[in-house]
Amino acid sequence: MSFEELMLTYGYPILFLGVMLEGEAFLIAGAYLAHRGYFSLPAVIGIAVLSSFVVTQIYFYLGHRYGRTFIEKRPRWQQRFDRVERLLHKYGAGLLLVFRALYGLRAVIPAAVGLSGYPLVKFLVLNAVGALVWALVIALAGNGIAQVAEELFHEIRYHERTVFFVVAGLGVLWGLYQLYRQPMLKKSARQ
Repeated sequence: MSFEELMLTYGYPILFLGVMLEGEAFLIAGAYLAHRGYFSLPAVIGIAVLSSFVVTQIYFYLGHRYGRTFIEKRPRWQQRFDRVERLLHKYGAGLLLVFRALYGLRAVIPAAVGLSGYPLVKFLVLNAVGALVWALVIALAGNGIAQVAEELFHEIRYHERTVFFVVAGLGVLWGLYQLYRQPMLKKSARQ
């Protein structure tokens, strides 16, 4: 089952779960499907906001409730916590508004903030605002990309042969480059 079929078969519930697990990919797919008329863009944005908000609150709660025990059993994670704590002191609320754009830290930051004793109500508000901004930016960008891609593909249909030969030519050039590069890499590895 393809990604698109999965989204079309299970609709908004799979969008909700997908945004929890892999935010942008599912949100962009949802925005694309909204552009195609299968979903409602406001519903996609609303579901993404709710999903992102919920998963972030879960991480915050887990950090608040179990973070100290987790860190004590895994001292190497203390460095990550210390890094997040420094970022929080440096950027304050701004970090909580934009952390969704920091790949690899999306779960760590809310958990570390929960562990740090950050006020729950303040976190709730910043999480809600951050989820809304993130969902709007990503969904509208995804929708815009879908529109541009559709127009581009429409234009490409009129120039299929040219596009085919350009892509094939680029592929051949890339292949030749790789063939040329392999002996050079082996030669430099021996030295």
